[in-house]
Parts: sequence; structure tokens; C-alpha cells
Amino acid sequence: MSKKKTIREKYQDWLYEHFTAKLILENSWSFIVSTVSAFLFAFGFAVFLAPSVTDGGEILHKIVSGGMSGLSQLTTLAIELVFPHAVIDESLSYSILYFSLNVPVIILAWFGIGKRFTIYTLINVLEVSIFTRLLSLGDMQWLHSITLFMNQNGGMLCRALFAGVFTGLSSALAFKADFSSGGIDVIAYYIALKKNTMVGKYSALLNSVITVVFALLTATKFGWNNATTIAAFGGIFYSFLYMLTSTLLIDTINVRNRKMKIEVVTKQKELAGVLINSIPHAATITQGEGAFSGETKFIITMVVSSFEVKDVVRIIREDDPESFIQVETLNQVYGRFFMKPVR
Repeated sequence: MSKKKTIREKYQDWLYEHFTAKLILENSWSFIVSTVSAFLFAFGFAVFLAPSVTDGGEILHKIVSGGMSGLSQLTTLAIELVFPHAVIDESLSYSILYFSLNVPVIILAWFGIGKRFTIYTLINVLEVSIFTRLLSLGDMQWLHSITLFMNQNGGMLCRALFAGVFTGLSSALAFKADFSSGGIDVIAYYIALKKNTMVGKYSALLNSVITVVFALLTATKFGWNNATTIAAFGGIFYSFLYMLTSTLLIDTINVRNRKMKIEVVTKQKELAGVLINSIPHAATITQGEGAFSGETKFIITMVVSSFEVKDVVRIIREDDPESFIQVETLNQVYGRFFMKPVR
């Protein structure tokens, strides 16, 4: 008697038989995720990171976010230090640098990560630009009200936390759908893939370096006792809080590179063959003896990605309902481990 298929299995079979429909559904879903991700980032940037409003005539301090925008500002500042007498149009310089710095990043994504990853990263970057422009228009009074409320009831601390939540959620959703928000996220994702580890910490590290160097160059330009320099160094602490919040969200939601160890205690030695034929990972068999029953047992050890755990447990339960399963989170693995490539 054949086993009745689940709704998920029927859906997968239908997609397998209808390739065009599968392609349309996958790309439609990716575009929706990209749009939501872009809006979240633009909202967090416009309302919490760099609001364009004043509080009773007082200009609100902006929180340095790092990324390619911060790197562009840093490069412009370095040029001004090297050529102090040169007249530089900061707006034009920023635009040129932002584009120029993203070119090698996009090339890295195309050849080092995946073509689909690169295309949807470009779509996400374009959508972020559009949403940021729309949310920065002068008639967005409701956004300004949110900014002022947050600044008056929590100051930069509150803004840093919420900025981290929105931009972190934006990057996490993009990574979850196998693309990125562009810029530093691409570099961090590339490093994480090569090292088979979580991506958030690399993004935070790169952004932290940009923030600190920006503050040092500001001090070099304006002097250590200048109000601008004091504000720049004071803002570092809020920037670190923002990055920490963003990192925690990214690594909580984006679990692609998280590894799990599964240990199965079973009487069926052939269960190992079933697992390695169903999941693209090897396994190790250790023979043992039950302390209470005295029966011969087989301990099957397998390391899988976090998103594969449910499938592994399902296969084990279907083949041996009496098995004992232990699942453990791993910080890092060394050696050959198969990861589904990013397209």
C-alpha cells in the first residue's frame, strides 16, 4: 500500500511537472520579498538613521550606518584631507564614488556568488533608491511625526535600536531569498559562504571599521576639540548599537549557513543508507549497546544545514518510529561540507 502524499509533496510534484509555472512563481515571490526588503530599509533609513527633519530648529544628528554610503563619505573626506585647497562638489563626488565602489562589488557577486543573486541584488538596490526618494519628500508629514516622537521619547538610543531592527530585517529577508541589499552585504555574504559561517558578524565588522575610520578622519580634518569631531565620536557608540541589533536579526532569520548535528540511536543499520540517499551529506555509524536493554544499537551521526533538519527528522521517523534523535547546533565545521549553491 503506497503512502499518501502530503500537500507539500503534491505541490512539489506539480511544480516539477510545470517548469514555466515554477519559474514564474519563484521569481514573483523573490520580487515581492525584494520589494518588502527595500521598503523596510528605506523606512529605517529615512525615519531613524538619517532623518531630514529638525526638532524645534535643532538639526537631528544622523547615525553613521557604514556600507557603501559610509565608504563613499569616507573616501570624499580622505580626498579633502589630501587636497585641502581643492574645491569638491560633495554631492557629485558622493554620487560618482557610490557608483564606482559598487561596480567591483557587483562583479564579485556575478562571478563569485551567482547570477540570479546579482540580478535580484540590483533590483533591490534600485527599489531602495526609489523608496528612499519617495519617503524623503517634504509632504511625508506622518514620517516626520514618527521621527520627532522617537527622538523626544528615546533620543538617539531609541533611533539606533529601531534602525537596527528595520535595516536588519531588510537584509535578513534579502539573504533568506538568496540575494542581498548590495554594497557591504555582498562582501559579507561572499566571505560567509567561503567560510561556511554566519553572515551577520562580517557585515558588522566591515561597517564598524568604516565608522571608526570616518570618525578618525573627521577628527583629523576639524581638530580633536571641535564640536563636529565630538559628535562624530559620540555617534560611534550609537552606530555600534545599531549594527549589533542589525547583526542579531540577520543571523537569527538567515540560517542558510547554520549547521546542525543530528545523532540517531536506532536498531536499523540500513537507516544510514536511506539518509545519505535522501540528503546530500555523508554519515558516520557507531555501534553501541543499550545500557538498560543490552540490545545492539547503531548511532548514526550526520551534519546538515539548519533548513534540512525537518526533512531529516521526517525521513528517520517514517523509517524507524522507535528511533531516538538528538539535534545540536554547531558554531563551526571544518572540512568538506556540501552547501546548495546560490544561483
